[in-house]
Amino acid sequence: MLRFWSVILALFALSGGALAESPTLKRIAETGTIRIGYVPDAAPLSFEDEDGNVVGYSVDLCRHIASAIRFDLGLEKIDIEFKPLVSIEERISAIEKGEVDIECGTSTVTLSRRERVDFTLMTFITGSAILSLTDKPVKTIDELDKKRIAVVTGTTTEDVVRRVAEVNDLRIKLTPIKTHNEGMKLLNNGKVDGYASDRAMLIGQVFRNANVANDYFMTRSALSFEPYAFMIARGDTGFRLAADRALASLYRTARIRRIYQNWFGRYGEPLSPIVEAMYQFQAVGE
Repeated sequence: MLRFWSVILALFALSGGALAESPTLKRIAETGTIRIGYVPDAAPLSFEDEDGNVVGYSVDLCRHIASAIRFDLGLEKIDIEFKPLVSIEERISAIEKGEVDIECGTSTVTLSRRERVDFTLMTFITGSAILSLTDKPVKTIDELDKKRIAVVTGTTTEDVVRRVAEVNDLRIKLTPIKTHNEGMKLLNNGKVDGYASDRAMLIGQVFRNANVANDYFMTRSALSFEPYAFMIARGDTGFRLAADRALASLYRTARIRRIYQNWFGRYGEPLSPIVEAMYQFQAVGE
């Protein structure tokens, strides 16, 4: 009975604002559960650790959103239900079908994707790069000619590599893959000359791999600009406001830099000026 009245009070308290506009917030208020989609092999942003726990930079940010929503709705607790989602199409489809409330992985904001889903405030900024082995390094774009490059299908990185090949008249042999682990396996076994993905994820893959970091070489120049954000249902303005409010409040504190250092500092990746600027520009006040 207490549970029933706490939900009723939360609904009443927010009925004139975000909750009235949000089927997602209504469902969370009624069930006490938020459903989070994640990518199981996209370290250090979203992955499963050795014990099977869902962890990462993006996951920490979504846990913060869940906590803020619990407070906003006046819930005693909020349960998190994680759902693994691999391909970008699977992730978008899960949002469209209402299988998850928010996708907390490594999704780049694009206009075509915004035709199907909405995005929160940006959560990270990175760029596409090529990872190769140090004994056969791919150092520059010019060296991609006639090289076999693995890339996850349906990603913005795939589009970037195809565009680089076309603009620079390079004969790149793309090897389509489904997961980041598959790309690393092909690279380590010499089946491809390079593995293309976002720099942030390549860093995580290197340090999770059995080989040592010195065995790998990463192109220093980014091939593209990749702004990440969390995907949510299109048109759910109330839920988007709740998520954005939680992120903005986090960006106003030192905690966001501690989260960054926890997931990227351990790999020797300093906080870049562009990510620092992103935090500051999105620390929107109430």
